[in-house]
Formats: sequence, C-alpha cells, structure tokens
Amino acid sequence: MVTLIWHAPRHYFSPGDETAFFSWSESISGVISVQGRDGELHVCLRAKRLPAQSLRELIALYLRYRGDLKELAQLANRANCPGFAEPKAYGYSLVFGSAQVA
Repeated sequence: MVTLIWHAPRHYFSPGDETAFFSWSESISGVISVQGRDGELHVCLRAKRLPAQSLRELIALYLRYRGDLKELAQLANRANCPGFAEPKAYGYSLVFGSAQVA
C-alpha cells in the first residue's frame, strides 16, 4: 500500500462539490481510501503501479481541484512510462517539469 499526500489546499465551491471530489477520488481504480489529516489529504493506493486510466483520472482530479501535480511524479515506473512519464504525454510538464524520469 502506498499513501499519496495531497499538500495543496483544495477549493470546494459547495458541499456538493466536496462530495463530488471524494466520490470521484474514491472511484478511481487503485484508490483504497481518501482521508483528510492535519490539513493534508491522504490518498491510500493499492500499489504504486496504477493503470494508465487511473493516472489520467488523478491528473484530471489534481487539475480540477488545483493540486500540485508534482506530487504524482512518485507514481512513475517502467510499466507506465509510455503513457505517463513520457515527455509527449498529457500533463508531463506539470508533473515532471523538465526533469527526466529514472
């Protein structure tokens, strides 16, 4: 199990928006639970190796709720590099900046 820590503040526009955030985040394949702790959000993942669709959903969630996409860089591995940690991949520069993935 891996815990992804969301440090950036989340901006909810209504109680329904907050409900939508948690529903969406917990519906992503590989996400076990999402809990707020001391101003952070702890996203418990089944493993670091998430399917490409799950990574795209996390990127979309972070973009919508203004998270720091660099927090997702730790999820890069050889298995998902072709669709996630490749310079031509959607969101690459927001997640990795100009750094190369090992």
